[in-house]
Amino acid sequence: MSIAFDELTPADVEEIARVHIQCWQESYAGLLPDEFLKNLSIDEKIAQWRQTVSDPLVFTRVARDARRIVGFVSCGAAREGAAKGADGEILAIDIVKAYHGRRIGRSLMAAAARFWLSKGGRNLVVLSMAGNNQAAAFYKALGGLRVDEGSFEIAGTRIDDTGHLFNNLAELAALP
Repeated sequence: MSIAFDELTPADVEEIARVHIQCWQESYAGLLPDEFLKNLSIDEKIAQWRQTVSDPLVFTRVARDARRIVGFVSCGAAREGAAKGADGEILAIDIVKAYHGRRIGRSLMAAAARFWLSKGGRNLVVLSMAGNNQAAAFYKALGGLRVDEGSFEIAGTRIDDTGHLFNNLAELAALP
């Protein structure tokens, strides 16, 4: 199996929207309400990804297996309140569950770090849901330092989140 990495294009929008929903349904079962996950809207995700692909300040790299998207990372400037002192943010990173453990996430994080360094960035933060222990372990293994915790609401349910801050962008960018 050979994984290819390339930038998101307008032709990829519908496929990445479907993969995004698949990843959320696989990764967040038990963390988010079942009804919410079941009813994720493909039209809303397509609109979100159309906006992302047209934003020159946001970088998105996709991972493909035989021309099918199996993962992605998107990054740009840190949103207000993402984490104190963070100038960049991993806005989304997801990998189809069948492809976990194949170093795809490392490659995607390295690509995001290279992009952010090229923009003069100093660090990247990534937020994840509290209880998503696999994500937390992954970020910690790559050198992410746990930072501020917060919360948000989805479908009337309060969700706690935590952040991991990467100050080691040069090391992260050099990952194979």
